[in-house]
Amino acid sequence: MNVSLETELGDLTLRNPIILASGTAGFGIELAETIDLSKIGAIVTKTLTASPREGNPPPRIWETECGMINSIGLENPGIDLFIKEIAQQLEDIDTKIVVSIGGENEEEFAELAHKIDSIEHIAAIELNLSCPNVKRGGIQFGQNPRLVEKVVLMVKKSTDKPIWAKLTPQVSDIVEIAKAAEEGGASAVVVGNTIPAMAIDIWSGKPRLGAITGGLSGPAIHPVAVELVFKLHGKIGIPIIGCGGVTKPEDAVELMLAGASAVQIGTATFIDHKLPEKTTNFIAKYLEKKSKTKIDQIIGKVIID
Repeated sequence: MNVSLETELGDLTLRNPIILASGTAGFGIELAETIDLSKIGAIVTKTLTASPREGNPPPRIWETECGMINSIGLENPGIDLFIKEIAQQLEDIDTKIVVSIGGENEEEFAELAHKIDSIEHIAAIELNLSCPNVKRGGIQFGQNPRLVEKVVLMVKKSTDKPIWAKLTPQVSDIVEIAKAAEEGGASAVVVGNTIPAMAIDIWSGKPRLGAITGGLSGPAIHPVAVELVFKLHGKIGIPIIGCGGVTKPEDAVELMLAGASAVQIGTATFIDHKLPEKTTNFIAKYLEKKSKTKIDQIIGKVIID
């Protein structure tokens, strides 16, 4: 049986539905020797901001029994240095490149998108509307539907590239937020991001992280991501990209059955660089076993009795 893993995300076609999530893969060039990027559908860069950011004070990472709390704080070289020194290096990467951007206001998001627009080999732009560990910008955008729509709309006017809106799970109504992104002109929504979290050293009495709190990722948040995707499926007219706690290939299929057209893998690549490739292979075998030939034949096909 011939199985196709080709994935349609609006006007953007990926060779398969597996995407490396923002923040865990740098700009892709850092992983070229450890991950076969030609075996995945796309990579999302670390989030770029208008000016360089040093990030939060250390410690920035704390491993928990069920995942990892990070408080990187969007450390990045800034959009101008990226365009001058890094962007051209991504041209030879054999997969779709999606650039993540984060602004402190709507105008800054639009300005960042405008600067990216002229880079031909950038396939799409992901709006980081959901980072929980920065003081300016980030999660507050993703919690207000009017702001989400306005940001996406302004970015849409600044670029012809597809726009992915990365949403936070920390909302009372994810459907309302996703609909706002769709109304603004998003090509897809990414659901979701890390969950605000904290760890304390009981002997010193001090927080484990230099920024006090951070964002929880890893297996603990996977069921949350599945529920959010399931809740959204059928409620919006644009594709859903599932993200959260994928640590084994079966997790990706679970998100797809819930309604995700594609899946992002992040934290787990720190443990197993081969997981993205293993996941694409597993999905192909899963489709064969289920007598399916295309990805879209399993999207949203959870059986509810």
